[in-house]
Amino acid sequence: MSNYKLHQRKLQTKRLLYDLPELFNNDTGGASFGNYKSLIFVLQDGKNNLFNEITEDAVAYFKENDIAWWGDNEFYPPGHILSSQIQCLNYLFALRKDKDMVLRLAQLFNANISDILPINQDKDGGYIAFEFTYNNAELLNEKEANAKRGKYCTSIDAFMIGMCNDEKILIPIEWKYTESYPNSDNKAKEPGKGQTRQERYNQLIESSKQLKTPKQFENCLYYHEPFYEIARQTLLAEQIVKSGMADDFLHVLIIPEANSELLYNSHQCENSGLEKLWNNQLLNPEKFKVVDGRDILSLIKKNPNYKNLYNYLNARYN
Repeated sequence: MSNYKLHQRKLQTKRLLYDLPELFNNDTGGASFGNYKSLIFVLQDGKNNLFNEITEDAVAYFKENDIAWWGDNEFYPPGHILSSQIQCLNYLFALRKDKDMVLRLAQLFNANISDILPINQDKDGGYIAFEFTYNNAELLNEKEANAKRGKYCTSIDAFMIGMCNDEKILIPIEWKYTESYPNSDNKAKEPGKGQTRQERYNQLIESSKQLKTPKQFENCLYYHEPFYEIARQTLLAEQIVKSGMADDFLHVLIIPEANSELLYNSHQCENSGLEKLWNNQLLNPEKFKVVDGRDILSLIKKNPNYKNLYNYLNARYN
């Protein structure tokens, strides 16, 4: 386990049990998760993992748009207090229908973005979509029978569409929290799965205008985590642009600066840091940006309408 993950687990558990139990609606923890019958850092009710002011709307949003929750139960929020899906929602969901705030968020990533557009794929509109997919079966050859947003296909944690110099720009966001990949295996070598993955993505990589074609696919970076996920999202954004939905894209990766294991030390395939290593795979590295979540927190802090949200995020995650 990474030092950052262990630190966050201890910090969150301390707040849950002793310092700030009200953040979790006084949930006592100790619920089951995976093969574990009881873990102190897993809430009894996953709804208590969400900022109170978004709970019912977020649950309804996932249901209405047929989105799977991460964890043991795809139909209910996970109780795991280190869930990056939950952290992403806690930061962004309250902003999603506030056009001005979403525009300011987009301008954190590119100051030249001048407008933000609604996401028509969501039933209730809004300017940020979560676990976004778009014709994955056709665009990425992802034809799993049980695929849905957030499950068995490439899904983008948060997704926006901006206008920049009269061009429509896709902004796919991948959100990381305590993740690290110290034992990252080459996904192309996995029996069965590895072959399927290469059949799906190798040709797309070869024809990509963003990803450099590797000398050989079997040992290439694109099939190592966390790059496997980032590569698929890049391909999806690129294919959406090719379909005519937009003119270009800017891929954003949110990682806490304190998570040094993920940023610098979790990539057995190479010794470089994540950002430098990934930029070296890109034909247009300006289309990729790594951002610390604290920059988003600072943006929220500046808006008095989100005082409660800022206080919650600051108390829980900092």
